[in-house]
Amino acid sequence: MSLIEASRPAFTAERIVAGYPVRVPMVDIQVIGAGGGSIARLDDAGALKVGPISAGADPGPAGYGRGGEQATITDANLVLGRLNPVTLLGGRLPVDLTAAQRAVQEQVAGPLGLSLKTAAEGILRIANAGMARTIRSISTERGHDLRRFALFAYGGAGPLHAGDIARELGIPRVIVPAEPGTLCARGILHSDLSFDLVQTRIMPARPESWPAITEAFGALAGTAADILDHERVPDSDRRTTCVIDARYEGQNFEVHVGLDGLDLGGDVNALDREFGERFRAAHAAAYGYDIPGRAVEIVTLRLKIVGAVRKPKATAIAASVEGKATPTGQRAVYFDAATGWLDTPVYDRGRLPIGAEIAGPAVIEEMSAPTLLHPGQRATTDAAGNLIVTVFAG
Repeated sequence: MSLIEASRPAFTAERIVAGYPVRVPMVDIQVIGAGGGSIARLDDAGALKVGPISAGADPGPAGYGRGGEQATITDANLVLGRLNPVTLLGGRLPVDLTAAQRAVQEQVAGPLGLSLKTAAEGILRIANAGMARTIRSISTERGHDLRRFALFAYGGAGPLHAGDIARELGIPRVIVPAEPGTLCARGILHSDLSFDLVQTRIMPARPESWPAITEAFGALAGTAADILDHERVPDSDRRTTCVIDARYEGQNFEVHVGLDGLDLGGDVNALDREFGERFRAAHAAAYGYDIPGRAVEIVTLRLKIVGAVRKPKATAIAASVEGKATPTGQRAVYFDAATGWLDTPVYDRGRLPIGAEIAGPAVIEEMSAPTLLHPGQRATTDAAGNLIVTVFAG
């Protein structure tokens, strides 16, 4: 999970990886073990846990019929009819529904004295709660109002769970891109080259410090240019951003202060004054307060140079421009205890007309990922091929 505001992802300079602090610039992404292969099990106290241990893709969930015996999130979705109980991946992967039911019954439902559907629903509720909790940690806990955002759902199972999670978090809209199961692979192929150069220069933020800072950034820029020369990136496809990590004197944590629009070779007094204002604003945004009159200390200089990668042109989606969405089938789907089992229409995403509206309950299937619409939710396809799901009217 990560948060993107005003088309810019959030970045961080410190993360805990495998229990160790890693201090390098990176997109601020929070990761939990909640994939389709995440195993549902009872802990030593008899409580139901889901993930982070995973059955992986081989042998995978019990429902794959490849020798897996552990109950997983995928098996729970199969038991409740949310996934196609016959085949997945557009008919490429046969499904063993009986094996999925047996795994959930023997490992969860039986030991807890629950019905099969209640146990499967419990598995999904725990998984969804974990995802929702992680989204809160990067949004509401940092002062963001989730009602202003859309939930972008991708991967093989993201669109299957997004309706539940958005409803719990109060997010009004879900966006499901075309071919969501291959989004990450396409993304890395189309991503720009990016290099971060860092130099520690602990000094007070004063006018007399800026000539040394300007000289240091110049040296970093020269190194960055050599890197992109080696990558054969044309000058026209390069862009550079400079950031300073700074803190109030006496603190042991820093905030990032962008230098966009500042003339590092200009008047040092004006430069120092503008930097101070930006630092105080960044500190207040990150921690909710600033300390008027406290001296500011510069800690780290960061220069990011990006080499733009030429992007392929988007192709027109294979969908009719007008007409009504017509189901290709129907099956029973269990949504929750209050709703129970519902006869639910199934749609082929590749046949959806642009602009046609689908009212939930519904399942929208495609090769890489199914999308689940709960009762009361609505979806339409835009001209770019995205599914736009309205979670709450208004």
